[in-house]
Amino acid sequence: MRFHIAGVGSIGSLVAYHLRRATPATHPIVLLYDKTKHAAHGPDALRVENSLPFNTASGFERETYTQNEDPIDSLFVTTRANSTLHALHELAPRLSPNSTVVLVHHGLAVYDRIVEELFRNPRQRPHFIFASTTHAPSFQVTGDLAAGYTLTQPWRGNLEFAIVPDPFGRNFEAGFADATLHESERVARLSDLANPEDNSYPRYRSLRNTVAALLVADSLNAHWKPMQHLQLGLRQRLAIDSVINPLTALMGCRTAHIFATPGSVRIADRICREASAVFGAQIREDTKAWIGAGQGQIGGILGIARLPPALEAPALLKQCLRFSKNSKGNISSMLDAVRKGRRTEIEYLNGYLMKLGEAYGVETPTIQTMHELVNMRRTLPVDQIL
Repeated sequence: MRFHIAGVGSIGSLVAYHLRRATPATHPIVLLYDKTKHAAHGPDALRVENSLPFNTASGFERETYTQNEDPIDSLFVTTRANSTLHALHELAPRLSPNSTVVLVHHGLAVYDRIVEELFRNPRQRPHFIFASTTHAPSFQVTGDLAAGYTLTQPWRGNLEFAIVPDPFGRNFEAGFADATLHESERVARLSDLANPEDNSYPRYRSLRNTVAALLVADSLNAHWKPMQHLQLGLRQRLAIDSVINPLTALMGCRTAHIFATPGSVRIADRICREASAVFGAQIREDTKAWIGAGQGQIGGILGIARLPPALEAPALLKQCLRFSKNSKGNISSMLDAVRKGRRTEIEYLNGYLMKLGEAYGVETPTIQTMHELVNMRRTLPVDQIL
């Protein structure tokens, strides 16, 4: 089986490094690039520096999105949200219903766009896995490219993932709710994905192998969670990023400094209130559909009956403040994009919340204002004295 990595920045490189160290060399790992010049100068080896001496993984293959026509078994996508759709457009001819795609970070908004534009037929859609990580490596190039690229990982984070439900009805999460077991013994099981003796094994082989690879990569600290659990975390992160990223991009400051004034906290509070209202309306409508359909899976996402406390506005604001405090002087990806004159991820953050608000009849004036201001800011010179 071959593993492909699209988005070879710090997170993509870290995933590639740990997969290479955890899986036999008979399973190639291919680093994918959009441009030939980038693929030509990509790393042959990756090193991670942490509390232990350097550890090196080598033997990576490199190619561009369109260089090869061979089918892709397992694809990890770690690009920024606004680049993910382009990458999948390019790679779609190589994907099949038997393939597995792991979306790291921006699952909700990106997945909706992927479904709408690329894989409208659920039965022709690859398996999808949503993943969220707290790993925060810094990526730097060593003097000798042939010696490999170095990742600095000051602390060990984790990676949580969940599998989008199967359109054919296979219950990937049966182990989490097995009534024959004590609650403490209910865990995810690879056997719920596929067994080699099953006639349907070819359909689910890449999914099982991808999940198995994640779980054996110990240093990734990967945890398989129910989709309901991961969706909660993704919604939290969506709200946090819809506050932090636009504010830092507009003000040109580091994440840790954005809440230095009461005014910025008040703006954050309004965004959190609007986001919470959107999530609440979405959950209520999903629950109605779930009841009406007589099933537990709606649009690939598990429905729940009420707004979890973690998605209430005060809790979201608290998370924003904590995220800022713990950011250790980082610069947001949106500020970085604005400074370089690149497209930002605003459509997948505030823009996505706006669309949800319109769909569920929730007004989002502050979220919309931030969306418009960021789009304006990207077209104007940054820090230019007139």
